[in-house]
Amino acid sequence: MDNERDDVQSLTDFELQVYETVAEIDKGGGAADIDTLRTLIDRPEEDIWAALSRLVSADHLHSTAKGYVLGPHDWSA
Repeated sequence: MDNERDDVQSLTDFELQVYETVAEIDKGGGAADIDTLRTLIDRPEEDIWAALSRLVSADHLHSTAKGYVLGPHDWSA
């Protein structure tokens, strides 16, 4: 596992919005699926998928069978 992660400051405002939405769901013990994210975020599905892809590749989020959850982090949501 690569320990070098993109700094959160390198994320776009929209990527941060997606991250924060997933974090709220994860904090409640759930996982964010695409349907939930589409409901909560008023943007085209393609934009959400692109943000999720970037966040997963940067190890900020993990994809699970139930949806997206936070990746490793050293701060509290």
